[in-house]
Amino acid sequence: MFYQLPPAGEPVTIPGDFPVSPDLGELFSPYVPSFYGSATSALAATLIAAIARVRTPSPEVLLPAYGCPALVSAVLFAGACPRLVDLERDRPWMDLNGLRSALNPNTVAVVGVDLFGIPERYRMIREIISGTGIVLVQDSAQALARPMDAHWLGDYIIFSFGRGKPVSLLHGGAVLARDDVLARALPMPPVQAPVRRGQSGIAWRARLYNLLSSAWLYWLPAGLPFLGLGATHYRPLVLIEAADPLLLEWLPANIQAHWRRGDDRQRSIHRILEELADNRFVDLPGVCAPDAAVPRLLRYPILVSDPEVRQRLFDCLGRCGLGASAMYPSSLPGVPGLERLFGGVSCAQADSFSRQIVTLPVHSRVRARDIQRMRTCFARTSSSTGNPDQRGSRVNTAS
Repeated sequence: MFYQLPPAGEPVTIPGDFPVSPDLGELFSPYVPSFYGSATSALAATLIAAIARVRTPSPEVLLPAYGCPALVSAVLFAGACPRLVDLERDRPWMDLNGLRSALNPNTVAVVGVDLFGIPERYRMIREIISGTGIVLVQDSAQALARPMDAHWLGDYIIFSFGRGKPVSLLHGGAVLARDDVLARALPMPPVQAPVRRGQSGIAWRARLYNLLSSAWLYWLPAGLPFLGLGATHYRPLVLIEAADPLLLEWLPANIQAHWRRGDDRQRSIHRILEELADNRFVDLPGVCAPDAAVPRLLRYPILVSDPEVRQRLFDCLGRCGLGASAMYPSSLPGVPGLERLFGGVSCAQADSFSRQIVTLPVHSRVRARDIQRMRTCFARTSSSTGNPDQRGSRVNTAS
């Protein structure tokens, strides 16, 4: 009853509990890092730099139609108009033909998103925008690949260090610029003076977060509605925040801890789906990178085409406390607070994607017995649904 895995996120690594790490410049080389108080602030700063570079009276930024509403917050704060590009059918990527059609002289940036940790097709996007001066932004808030993994491909790359991210310091974000010229174009807020609560105060908050996000206690914060865990809302950005210098001291140890974690959990889930061989379950990492190693995922995403099967799977995973999530329950036009901004915008594939998605946790708290229970839930769901063409209506959107 009280066992409940968080859907995503890793514990905060306390630097004193970890070997000495290299400095941030070495970790992010050859890109040039700049740090902010949040990933939304980091993205807004990037788009301000893109607007200054392209120079058009009516700047527009192209975004995927399925994603975090903070994408829209950053675009509006920067003074640009967000334009949505629908997804490829049953894929977490922007439709490339739709992207070509949306490009116009007012386009200053294209923001690709590494949804769940699956890389967007940046090389193809770069070919499409080649010679236009348009800035390619890689939103890797849900991923933190290493430089040698060859997944750093944007002019700017955005990382998030917020709660539930691959590297969590509870807040904070970064922009990696491809070169010094792009880095100097970024607006930087004044650096905050370190708050005199000291390292012990930060360590206390980190340990409390680690405790409450354990599988045996996560039900406590998850049951408090004012925390809004898993909720999807639009919140306007009102200020580009500076990074907390004390928290930045913790960043190298946390990045190295993330890079050293294995990917055995996501490989185990891949094997479950491979053995199940039920075409109603689409293994997104498997189909998006069939011939290459899938990078470390934030969540393991699966598409379930039959609504009744999806509901049965949610019910079984939920009873076992296995951290299943429906991620964002709608495309961006359906997010509360964005209806007027995107009124009349059609995103059929993004809408379909939102109705099918199920994610499973792959963080370090997932144990072997959790994987076995996931296997049991998939087997029971697959065997207990008779006609694959049956359709239900009830959908779990809790995350």
